Amino acid sequence: MTETVVVIYSGGMDSFTLLHLARARGYKVHALSFDYGQRHVRELECARQVCEELSVPHKVIDIRALSEVMAGSALTDAVDVPEGHYEEDNMKATVVPNRNMILLSLATGYAVTAGAVAVWYGAHGGDHAIYPDCRPEFVEKMDAVCQVANYEPVKIEAPFMGSDKGAILAEGLKLGLDYGKTWTCYNGRDRACGVCGSCVERLEAFAANGVSDPLRYEVET
Repeated sequence: MTETVVVIYSGGMDSFTLLHLARARGYKVHALSFDYGQRHVRELECARQVCEELSVPHKVIDIRALSEVMAGSALTDAVDVPEGHYEEDNMKATVVPNRNMILLSLATGYAVTAGAVAVWYGAHGGDHAIYPDCRPEFVEKMDAVCQVANYEPVKIEAPFMGSDKGAILAEGLKLGLDYGKTWTCYNGRDRACGVCGSCVERLEAFAANGVSDPLRYEVET
């Protein structure tokens, strides 16, 4: 019998690749997205469109009521979005308090409901310096908890934990994926800004793979 996994799917390039990787490995996929009060819903709209095209079951869970306990981030509040590379200290302004623990907990509940064996999320090696909830020790401990939290054990897996964004993109290019169907920029304008940390890392990944990004940018790339 085909096993089912729940993929936390933001609509960005990492989770887009993860969704397709799960399908390529033969899993039945349920996609789960969250509206947690982020600055824009461009990524969520990308996620919706992709799942419709693939006929992948997709749920968008509104957790904006939790905004008061997930406050203070440049991704959710009236705080300037920092520019530059993720290795820079100012990028800590993009940390949403306890986000992945909350999202993984909710996704685990959905996994039990859907009969899934695991929850996949797109934490990767490039996130380690800034985001504590994307580090190996966090994944290991969440995995241990979620395997004993219910009668049905659910694994927490981050298949890209040892990869940077360039390697993730390389995996997606092997699968023939169209990254014009993703959105990465922290800003939700018509074009990606090209200067926020998320854009900088994305553009570096495309450059490392010697290909052009299909998204349009406000600055020359």
